[in-house]
Amino acid sequence: MGVELNRPKSITQIIFEKYKKVVVAFILIILLFVLGEIILSNFLRVDQVLLTLKLASFTAFFALCQMIVISAGGGGLDLSVGYMATMTAVFTASIMDGQNGNLWIAVIVALAFGVAVGLSNGLLTAYLKLPPLVVTMAMANILQGIINVYTAGRNITGKPSPILTIIAAKSTGSFPNVVFILIVLTILVMIVLNKTKLGMILFGVGSNERTAYLSGFNVKLVRCIAFTISGVLASLIGLLLIGNMGIAFKDMGSNYVMPSIAAAVVGGVSLSGGDGNYFGVILGAIFLQTLTNLLIAMGWGDAGKWLGFGIVLFALLIVYVSNRRTR
Repeated sequence: MGVELNRPKSITQIIFEKYKKVVVAFILIILLFVLGEIILSNFLRVDQVLLTLKLASFTAFFALCQMIVISAGGGGLDLSVGYMATMTAVFTASIMDGQNGNLWIAVIVALAFGVAVGLSNGLLTAYLKLPPLVVTMAMANILQGIINVYTAGRNITGKPSPILTIIAAKSTGSFPNVVFILIVLTILVMIVLNKTKLGMILFGVGSNERTAYLSGFNVKLVRCIAFTISGVLASLIGLLLIGNMGIAFKDMGSNYVMPSIAAAVVGGVSLSGGDGNYFGVILGAIFLQTLTNLLIAMGWGDAGKWLGFGIVLFALLIVYVSNRRTR
């Protein structure tokens, strides 16, 4: 009876297994665009694709917040990012008041807000061991309350600085400037997470908390830092939102919370923590925005968008659970 030898895997097989989730997200995007072109005319127009990339960029920014806290493990999710961004936009609108010279003050305020809220989330979840879902949901409600009190009986005045408007809303030629920001951010994130000790520690803590602890890593501190980074990023995204929209208003960032989580899931981020590919997350954001465009163009409106997001999340979570059971 002969012994069957395992054949060595080809380079193609190794690459596919490593980036399988990214490849799947890319294929889903292609299929949606093809479906859109079949159902609707001009769905693949260059200007339409560029608009999709621009709108998807904001979801991808918020999804980075989710990827960081999810990767750190402990059931991390940050439901406060939407109102964190909204609060920053509302409070800094009058500070900037359409003047470039005031932008640096708005950035400092945004950083202060982000650190305060993110650190609070981190301390409550990491050190007091409160459920992240409950903590960040409560924080979102607190921030919403602060915004409502601040805006009660008064109009939200002020507008973004011209520089911020150019960065977030304008284009260079036909290419949206905010996409350039996303490209630079992606390179930085990929370097930090894959080539530095910080990324190794973050994924190590999320992958196996006990092993990380026995290796000398401060698990609580790492998760606290993850939430702090999420808060700072969400606050800075608030500046981009007001730069893109030109005005600040209540709930301007809340609609990004569910899509940001969905983008992370579609992009292959494991909900148990320990891994994450930001390029895949960006593809997840593009997929969701393409799906939104298709459903709205078909006349389904916002109801169809949220229905589509829910179906996608359910389907991917079922696949995720099935994969865990087969391991």
